[in-house]
Amino acid sequence: MKFSEETNNLIDDVNSGSVNPVKNLYELSVIAEIALAGNKLNEFKDLIFTAKYIKGLKSVLNNRIVNADDFTEKIFDEFNSSLRKFIGQLKNYLNDSDEMIFKHFTDRYFRMDHDCILSTLELIDDLSLCKEYLNRNPDRL
Repeated sequence: MKFSEETNNLIDDVNSGSVNPVKNLYELSVIAEIALAGNKLNEFKDLIFTAKYIKGLKSVLNNRIVNADDFTEKIFDEFNSSLRKFIGQLKNYLNDSDEMIFKHFTDRYFRMDHDCILSTLELIDDLSLCKEYLNRNPDRL
């Protein structure tokens, strides 16, 4: 897939404005390209919002000692539910994309195995960087 100059500039801006580099450049570029070229900005904004929310939940869970505490259990349940929601959103978002792109995302992110979940969490981190960048630059899109 060839990416537009607008997509490349957005990804470059997100990358240069972040402490941590984007790990999944291709996938983030595909997602951004669909938003910018396919008139899916609202869906893109929903996707990055959900990603940022999940990243926050993950941070809360990482900073707590996991025990039988009701709060921790509720946060963990919310994390699982939000992760499933994110995967569903991403599937719907990519539903009209090229068959090879959808297969790539299916193989890398949509199977519910350990490797896919780790990859999905990395993609969530990348999309969170995008959300943080757009929060600092609200007129960018």
